[in-house]
Amino acid sequence: MNDAASLDSQSGADLLLFMEDVSVSFDGFKAINNLNFYVNDGELRCVIGPNGAGKSTMMDIITGKTRPDKGVVTFASDINLLELDEPEIALAGIGRKFQKPTVFEALTVFQNLELAVAGDRSPFALWRHGLNPEQRDSIEEVASTVALTDQMDSLAKILSHGQKQWLEIAMLLVQQPRLLLIDEPVAGMTHQEMERTGQLLTDLAGKHTVVVVEHDMEFVRSLNTRVTVLHQGSVLAEGSMASVQNNREVIQVYLGE
Repeated sequence: MNDAASLDSQSGADLLLFMEDVSVSFDGFKAINNLNFYVNDGELRCVIGPNGAGKSTMMDIITGKTRPDKGVVTFASDINLLELDEPEIALAGIGRKFQKPTVFEALTVFQNLELAVAGDRSPFALWRHGLNPEQRDSIEEVASTVALTDQMDSLAKILSHGQKQWLEIAMLLVQQPRLLLIDEPVAGMTHQEMERTGQLLTDLAGKHTVVVVEHDMEFVRSLNTRVTVLHQGSVLAEGSMASVQNNREVIQVYLGE
């Protein structure tokens, strides 16, 4: 899906996300263990690893849900994420999509996007005063990006599973994040929906920085981008999917299971 001439083409780009020497323990268990993780601005990165590798905990740290015991986590060069709470991190430009879609099923696609645009404003105030032209344009553009233009007046509950996933991504996009954290986007999707999702994520890269946690190796391979393998809370390997697939340690702890 991605005609990347070189997976190292962004090696000289500015770092957007910087995590160094990060550790966190829960009841004596080190969920994250001296993690070093770096993502370039505009990059599409996939994160894989066995259950318990620390993938969700890493995203919890980035979004402020979990505080590490030690380490440095910075965003956009000078924003110390460890000094911010979850709402402040969201306002700084980081959006997170969980595996299970959390859309408002009793509302239309348009109303879901309308609420997302509202941000910290009261939905009642939004509906009373309406959207400004810029907000309407943003909603229309994002709906087109996720292929939901024809479903704007449809209730979210009648959407397919894949369409609900795209709607939730759209609800993040209208908030104009610089970094999108997306957890297992293709779980439960049809093959056609998976292809559409892969193209969507590829298209978003550059305009946004996208970090995808995924277990479907065929989907990860189709994205043709840099892959980070986590194991026991730290980076085990990193590179193209082909290179990590041939890594003996990766085969032993994950792909060979």
